[in-house]
Amino acid sequence: MFRSAILGAALMGLAAPAFATSFTFETAKPVDDARITVIGTVWTCDGTVCKGDMNRKKVTVSDCKKLAKKAGEITTFKNDKSELSAEEIEACKAAARSN
Repeated sequence: MFRSAILGAALMGLAAPAFATSFTFETAKPVDDARITVIGTVWTCDGTVCKGDMNRKKVTVSDCKKLAKKAGEITTFKNDKSELSAEEIEACKAAARSN
């Protein structure tokens, strides 16, 4: 019985997601590629909207700056629990302009 419980728990651990959270960012101009890889994440882009799953809970300016260097000027960056403020977006935009 104990062995079955351990095996069941192990299988549940394998079936559980790796705590990935869906993130979305939007750019001022359409992204050239349908898929870009930044921060170890493959982002799927359609026009100005890109989506990807990351093992993070919150959006950060640091991640936004990394995205901006690859995708261009970011206008929003969010997930279902957090979103960059207007001031944070301005800091992110500065990173895109420095390219």
